[in-house]
Amino acid sequence: MIPTRIERLLPYLFLLALLCIALAFRPLLPVDETRYLSVAWEMYLGGHVFVPTMNFAPYLQKPPLLFWLIDLVWNIFGVSRAAAMLVIFAASSLVIWLTTLLAKTLFPERQDIASRIPWLVAGSTVFVIYSTLILFDMLLTACVVAALLSLLAFARTGNRWQAVLAGLFIGLGVLAKGPVVLIHIGAPVLLYPLWRDRRAGLAPLQFFAGAGLAILAALVPVAIWLAPATILTKGSFVYDLVWNQSAGRVTGSLHNSHGRPFYFYLMLLPLMFVPWAFIPPVWRLRPVARIRSLIDTKSPDLRALRLLSFSFIAVLLVFSAISGKQPHYVVPALPFATILLGYFMAEISVARLRATAFVMLALFAIGHAAASATVFKRYDLTPLASFIVERKDADWAVAYDYQGEVGFLGRIEKPFENADKPEEWLKSHPGGYVIEKQSKDPGTSEQIAFRQPVERGYLVVLKGQH
Repeated sequence: MIPTRIERLLPYLFLLALLCIALAFRPLLPVDETRYLSVAWEMYLGGHVFVPTMNFAPYLQKPPLLFWLIDLVWNIFGVSRAAAMLVIFAASSLVIWLTTLLAKTLFPERQDIASRIPWLVAGSTVFVIYSTLILFDMLLTACVVAALLSLLAFARTGNRWQAVLAGLFIGLGVLAKGPVVLIHIGAPVLLYPLWRDRRAGLAPLQFFAGAGLAILAALVPVAIWLAPATILTKGSFVYDLVWNQSAGRVTGSLHNSHGRPFYFYLMLLPLMFVPWAFIPPVWRLRPVARIRSLIDTKSPDLRALRLLSFSFIAVLLVFSAISGKQPHYVVPALPFATILLGYFMAEISVARLRATAFVMLALFAIGHAAASATVFKRYDLTPLASFIVERKDADWAVAYDYQGEVGFLGRIEKPFENADKPEEWLKSHPGGYVIEKQSKDPGTSEQIAFRQPVERGYLVVLKGQH
């Protein structure tokens, strides 16, 4: 029997083990992880606060909260990938804790549900993957759940300060990943008439008035950042983040918007239930029959189940209608799916769930150890970064769509020039180097100073003549 205090800490130690495995075996993955750490590095190096940069030019595609937090940690512990991962550990830990708190709020009399949530979150495939990546999604998820908890408190008490607090969390969500937070929090808000407590909750108009107050409060943290950023970029930040990024992904007009078919998320939906669908007792749960029983008895649990299920479905439908799709866009819907699972899996022992999660941990470790000697080598740009560092005083240019792949890895302190015509650039920069991408093995020649196989082809360094 595990002591209660240790049992409460175990999911977070489990998360720490995931991060240690990722750090030990997996390189920073281009282009996302390498790009975001390069942006954070340039902000740290230049002391920039309001305007993120990539290749020392304004990076107008993402807001700065993640970069601020990474730079804060770097100021304390020094610049390293491991230090940056502390931010992801904190955000992912908040997701476990806040999802558990949400389960307690929705089912206050059901400790059996809440006690299973930490393992259902920590051991899920989605969490195992994204809690170890330097992306925005765990931070956004924490903001969404925190805002929802405050809105639930407002719906229960009518205390407007709870609505203001919800707005501040929504504002932090905007600073984490942009206006997309409004989709995740908008679903439960707009569906309020379907899940409200008719005996003790606010009337719909009162709740929507509070939601409006929350939106006004959300503007405060956003304005504190966006006003100076807009002035410094002459309005470009507002246009690029709000219109070019958000509207561009909706319509698919944005470059690299990841356009995919409508049913993309439907195909990924089974991942939300892995590994739990493989536990034999789950096959005997008969959720449909239990839902019918809940409806027949008019169980008070129906209100919470409607909130969770309707919000989850609404989020999936909205993102399915958007042209640009990536698996991590729907990560903030994980708490809804997890608590639904927890409700129907309350009869399965915590020990069984914990054991299943540790099987996932073992598979994660074995997979990473095997990949570190095989496929991960094509993602590790450390050799290229080291080559650049050894020649950092030379002139450097890039002849492809550079996304900051080596900025952090090489601790680059000056921008790469753009060389649309590498041969001409090298002639005008004797002793300089140009990095370009080639789809096929370029072989060897006097002009090729370095080449590295990557995921899709080769990164090649061409050298000029002295």
